[in-house]
Amino acid sequence: MEESILSTIGHTPLVRLTRVLPNIPFSLFAKLEGFNPGGSAKDRPALHILQEAMRTGAIKPSTVVIESSSGNLGIGLAQACRYLGLRFICVVDPKTTAQNIRILRAYGAEIDLVSKPDPVTGEFLHARINRVRTLLQTIEDSVWTNQYANLSNAEAHYRTTMDEIA
Repeated sequence: MEESILSTIGHTPLVRLTRVLPNIPFSLFAKLEGFNPGGSAKDRPALHILQEAMRTGAIKPSTVVIESSSGNLGIGLAQACRYLGLRFICVVDPKTTAQNIRILRAYGAEIDLVSKPDPVTGEFLHARINRVRTLLQTIEDSVWTNQYANLSNAEAHYRTTMDEIA
């Protein structure tokens, strides 16, 4: 029996795919990351990013977590923040699916919608990142988990997924 929903992240099944390509001279495997509670491989880095930030003191119980996401990492952060009792703001754009927004809200995330693309690049990603920077300046004790440049993102798979495969 697991102690919390967070302890169910990882340890996903590794399945040998014997029927996909039956006549190959090697083994083919699939790691079923959809078995994570948030339904994706992004649950691992979301939890690891938060754990590392808490370990270093960057995130405390009063910290507001902010991230730019249109999908699975935001959902992973939302579920982990909900369990950990952290306020979470997810900056999204019009391309974010209604289903993902409903899931984020179900986990207690606050949605901050960027409605226009960045005027220089024409991209929503840059507009979302600019909005995150604005929120960081206006919300006391806030932190950007920054999935795009946070080394803990890749480290999560290096430290957990690889151990489950190798």
